[in-house]
Amino acid sequence: MRDSALRLQDKTVLLTGPFNGITQAILRTLTEFGCDVGYVNDQAAYATKFVDAVNEARDVKPDYGRAAHINLPLNSDKQIQEALGRTVESLGRMDALIDTSPLAWNAQTDPAASALLTLGLAEKLIPFFIAKQRGRVIFVYEDPTLDKISPSPAANGCREALLANIDTLAKRHRLQNVTVNALSLGVTDDFILKIFPKSTSLKKSFAELQATHPAAGLKLVEFHDIGLSTAYLTSALSASVTGQVLRLTHGSHLV
Repeated sequence: MRDSALRLQDKTVLLTGPFNGITQAILRTLTEFGCDVGYVNDQAAYATKFVDAVNEARDVKPDYGRAAHINLPLNSDKQIQEALGRTVESLGRMDALIDTSPLAWNAQTDPAASALLTLGLAEKLIPFFIAKQRGRVIFVYEDPTLDKISPSPAANGCREALLANIDTLAKRHRLQNVTVNALSLGVTDDFILKIFPKSTSLKKSFAELQATHPAAGLKLVEFHDIGLSTAYLTSALSASVTGQVLRLTHGSHLV
């Protein structure tokens, strides 16, 4: 059925979060499926160059989507409103939010304030989606099983607050064709770099993690798989999926 194929040519996504391998993979994968992406991030020196490179790919593949970098932090309601306006101005519409900001939560994070800020962005966007009777909200964060490797009570507090509200938002908007879901990520190269910031070999550092935590059955979650999962949750294929957490852990959460 053509209508159920994974195609995103009619979608525009607002993507936000730290500039890392995960967000790069999401942005690149979405544009390769034809989706337009507005990436809101205040790391201009790196993000702008990456977005420019993604747009250059359209010279060879004209069916790829466009990308725009909105150089702006999201630390207040005013900044959130400005980010939404600039994304719509650059790309013309808004169909989905992919928020990877929880990946930046750490021991210094204020659980209450950070969860409220993340949820505030979703709350600002949802009225856009309701007006069109179509929209996707996707949160991306580290799986709770990673706390066994790198405990972070503050980040865990943020995640628990977010999870409770994912369920609430999904229930509230389920009859308005607005879905709210999450991706919970196992060990990625980004996580390894966070644990071993001076690592000269990700492969060796991952082997060290496996040796230190043999009972966890750790396997590496590839960036490409994360990109495909966000593409699925953004697409028409996931229209009936809401209030769900898709755990990309290779089953380590089952151990």
